[in-house]
Amino acid sequence: MCCEKSSLSKLDFFCYHRLHRHYKKSDENIKKSGFTIIEVLIVVLIIGILSSAAIGSYSGAVQDTRIRSSADRLQIFFQSCKERARLRNLEVKIIYDDKQKCFVNLDSTNSFLKIPELYKSSIPKLIEISKDGNFKIMGKETKILDLSLEMPNGNLATISINL
Repeated sequence: MCCEKSSLSKLDFFCYHRLHRHYKKSDENIKKSGFTIIEVLIVVLIIGILSSAAIGSYSGAVQDTRIRSSADRLQIFFQSCKERARLRNLEVKIIYDDKQKCFVNLDSTNSFLKIPELYKSSIPKLIEISKDGNFKIMGKETKILDLSLEMPNGNLATISINL
């Protein structure tokens, strides 16, 4: 088909030029719009770096929460045993049961504390509380109990309990 003005009606000529301009513009737009593969890779790399930093912070926060929770539970358990000794005017003995992985108050059938994260070698076998609330570990009076917790990643965290 020839593009002469005589062979095309006015409407056909108008449509032809309009379509021709549209295709020409769309070719230019395709070249100018969109992202290159390098730009996409840079964005993916930045997102990866930021997410790895966030995951590291989150896992650290989870570990800190576990340590604090265990320390709080131990503090409350030993304080309740101390109050029991004072109020009942009796000596209280606390042992660590290796099989159950828990501290057990021998003077009470329902007073125990299970903390599976405790590192076995840091745990005293017998803790005694006198009638006036003083703690003895292996016959020596003490005010602080240091215990180690084994974290899921294999690291040890040491906590100090004020008795």
